[in-house]
Amino acid sequence: MTPTDTPIEAAERASRAVDLSAPPLPGAVPMPFEELRSLDFVKGLSDQDLRSIGRGIWQVAYAEGDTILQTGEYGDAAFVILTGYAEVRLPVQFPAPKPAAPENWLTKVKRVLGRGRGAATSDSHQKEATPDGTIILSDFPVDARPGYQARLQAGDIFGEVSALSRYPHATDVVAVTALRCVVLPTPVLRRLKNEVDAFGEMIDRLYVERTLDVHLARVELFAGLPAEVRSALRASAELVSFSPNQEIAAQGDPCDDFYLVRGGYVRLAVREGDTDLSVTYLRKGDYAGEIGLLLDEPWPMTLTALEHVELVRIGRDDFKRALASSPHVEDELWAAVVDRLKERGFALRNPSAVASLAVAMDTGLIHGESVLLIDLNTCTKCDDCVRACADTHGGTPRFVREGIRVSHYSVPTACYQCTDPVCMIGCPTGAISRPLGTLQVLINQDTCIGCHRCVNGCPWHNIVPVPYFSTTLGRDIQLATKCDLCVGRDEGPACVQMCPHGSAVRVDLKDAAVVRDLFS
Repeated sequence: MTPTDTPIEAAERASRAVDLSAPPLPGAVPMPFEELRSLDFVKGLSDQDLRSIGRGIWQVAYAEGDTILQTGEYGDAAFVILTGYAEVRLPVQFPAPKPAAPENWLTKVKRVLGRGRGAATSDSHQKEATPDGTIILSDFPVDARPGYQARLQAGDIFGEVSALSRYPHATDVVAVTALRCVVLPTPVLRRLKNEVDAFGEMIDRLYVERTLDVHLARVELFAGLPAEVRSALRASAELVSFSPNQEIAAQGDPCDDFYLVRGGYVRLAVREGDTDLSVTYLRKGDYAGEIGLLLDEPWPMTLTALEHVELVRIGRDDFKRALASSPHVEDELWAAVVDRLKERGFALRNPSAVASLAVAMDTGLIHGESVLLIDLNTCTKCDDCVRACADTHGGTPRFVREGIRVSHYSVPTACYQCTDPVCMIGCPTGAISRPLGTLQVLINQDTCIGCHRCVNGCPWHNIVPVPYFSTTLGRDIQLATKCDLCVGRDEGPACVQMCPHGSAVRVDLKDAAVVRDLFS
């Protein structure tokens, strides 16, 4: 029997089909086969393989002054310049959050009367620049300051980090002349990386040159490493990729590598009899391998990719050399070993308690930075939360109270405000966005055209189309709607604040410990 796709796998499968059958962005046209064959980065592919993969390779033209990539947006394609020049620009000022929609009189009265009942629980987690104004660039080789610019020319590739690892673009890329580019959607980019050795080596080299040192410096564990030690790690590190459900390391196998998660989620599980018990999960910036390398033992748990995963692999000898020069890092790793072994022991002693952790992984809750939960032990199904949401949004609620159940909580059909909002990828008008430095993913009803790309792109089905007359288009459309955390409302999300029993809460579920404690 063919196993059922997880939501992430289903979304990936759908995106692959879309990428091969329709233009990935407005104005993109197929590349003629003869021109495809002339591209350096496909050399080594047979004509049969090139015809197969070439169905997903496109070309697009830009006029002087056109913005190709924009700061804060997520991308699902890399670009290779064929002719012309582009410029990388780090904005002097970053986009501010969009103002909230005007309140109607009933919403305003309820908001004023509701003050003093306890502010809603929500997460700020502002993503800001460092105090001196620098930010991390995901595609370029420097912690650049606002106003930084660099020139790109024929043969240069850009956008690949966002496409592979779902980092938002940290810069604008603007055409400074008429420009023609090859467009490589993410599924094609992954396939080329895996099947064309020279291309894969180029992508890995660009990551090492442009980004790895910055990533190492921003991972708390490595932040204090001397620059020369990070430089040595950068020279020896290897970038490796894994597909959904692919095993990265097996419990009991020799442990010879240290892994740093660059993108995606990784499940850690321990085998007990015929059952794999979920212990925890890893996300961007997390790491694994410290137990086996420090204790000189086999892998104590199995690592499996929950989705497409990008890892930085550091070999045993390079890992040991780094520790020898930085005793404080070794001290931190020993503390991490103790914590991880405690998690492993907890899973073995309490298999039923960690079952909810597995559910949270499989249903995508671990992606959420503000997940709406309803405590079924205290909820009376009065629907005040739904009415409050509707009153705040002009009569149309932005969530459905019914949803999946985990432990004694119901998880309504409401946007999770994911760490990596894949729903934003590919919107033809930019109507769905997350203003830089904010938590809310917003949909602009004036620029939404009802194409449903975000609706179909949400793996958790939390974006709902509703009938709407678009004054921009002058016709009826199915407007994409979703929870926006009541952006601009002083008390935070209305569903939480107006619940008379305190049953509705908003929780950041990125941390596995929070998930375990909440659902155990």
